[in-house]
Amino acid sequence: MIKVECKSGYKLNERPIAFNLIDRRYEVMDIVDRWYGEGTSYFKVKADDDNIYLLKYDGWEDCWDLIFYQNPDKLNSLPEPPVGSGFFPRSPHEAPDCRRFTALH
Repeated sequence: MIKVECKSGYKLNERPIAFNLIDRRYEVMDIVDRWYGEGTSYFKVKADDDNIYLLKYDGWEDCWDLIFYQNPDKLNSLPEPPVGSGFFPRSPHEAPDCRRFTALH
């Protein structure tokens, strides 16, 4: 569970504006995506450290959780596997330039 500061509009905890993780406060710079489940809201946000965080709000429990963290710089710096190495076989889900995209792109 993490502490999240929210903007409330027509409903409580409408969107996150900042969150605390360990001993640091992160300001939400952009909401990249959002979607809703049964009693839950998910927010994919870009924080002031340029990293991507997936935050989940559980309306039934009135609590927030960090679901996922992604550092785009580190993701883009991963080496490409050698062609024909058997690692990461080609699939129809690869982009034309052979880079793989995760569900959070």
